[in-house]
Amino acid sequence: MVNCNPAHTPAETGHKLNADGPPVRDPTLYCKLAGALQYLTFTRPDIAFAIQQICLYMHDPREPHFHALKLILRYIRSTLNHGLQIHVSPSSELTAYSDADWGGCPASRRSMFGYCVFLGDNLVSWSSKRQDVISRSSAEAEYGGVANTVDETS
Repeated sequence: MVNCNPAHTPAETGHKLNADGPPVRDPTLYCKLAGALQYLTFTRPDIAFAIQQICLYMHDPREPHFHALKLILRYIRSTLNHGLQIHVSPSSELTAYSDADWGGCPASRRSMFGYCVFLGDNLVSWSSKRQDVISRSSAEAEYGGVANTVDETS
């Protein structure tokens, strides 16, 4: 990774992973790298969604998944100075944001949702995951995401 080309984003925009492509030659390496990157999301929420997407295919990794994993590694290499920092904040206001992607997972058609919670200027909690049920509308997907956000803040 020392001489790799930098990446400006942890995932290809406009491209969703699916189960297509030839199998990875060494699935053990894929699983080890993906598992190690999961720990990095504790301090790097900018890669949480991309890591979550590649971990969906740990049971049967394909070459496009390994390509996405390498893109994340290139992004991390080019953004080593990024990460969570906690600073003294003049405000102690609790602010939460949420978003949902209706039917965002092409394999299961389940919606994705995420939230982040700030205490003053500091990010204190975040999550990005697939919803447990298939939403019938974008409003239902958004409502589920908001409900999980409210649950986190209470």
